[in-house]
Amino acid sequence: LGFNLRLKKFQNPDVRRALSLAINRQELVNILFLKHAKVCSGPFLPGSAAFNADVKVPTQNIQKAKALLKKAGYDAKHPLKFEIATSNASSIRPYAAQILQYQLKKIGVEVKLRVMEWQAFLNMVVFPHKFESVLLGWGLSPTPDPYLFWHKDSDKKGGFNLVGYNNPEINRLIEESQSMVDRKKLAQIWQ
Repeated sequence: LGFNLRLKKFQNPDVRRALSLAINRQELVNILFLKHAKVCSGPFLPGSAAFNADVKVPTQNIQKAKALLKKAGYDAKHPLKFEIATSNASSIRPYAAQILQYQLKKIGVEVKLRVMEWQAFLNMVVFPHKFESVLLGWGLSPTPDPYLFWHKDSDKKGGFNLVGYNNPEINRLIEESQSMVDRKKLAQIWQ
């Protein structure tokens, strides 16, 4: 679930933390994959040199999520509202969006869903960055290239930094990793 970080409502880290704490990832796995999947703790494939086993999956905490939303200025009278856009190209994604909608409602967030045909979704929503949040999936590679999804220079028309992520420290680390040949140092940077 990618939040469009170009929008003011998602630029507040407390809002993003609240949304993360509202989501029960294991419940998604249990329902959508009948417990035959593993919750991912980051953008790198478990078992790869880039994977950091010390990064833990956030645990659902409804009370803390509500407190963070309140701190950010959202409550029952002024709820956080946004749309999740996704495609029906995967039979699982619309169901995942419905589960997320249900889970986020527990902290008072109002979520609308928009499910589209794949090509229309890409051309009208994803590539022109015309979304509040987008539900997508991708395969994880044993030799990742975080530049494509996470570097600020990929936040452009035709780029794959779809959510507008821009962190100067991460940009620096990604740039450093691009020319690194020492696999051990590279693994440390990725982690």
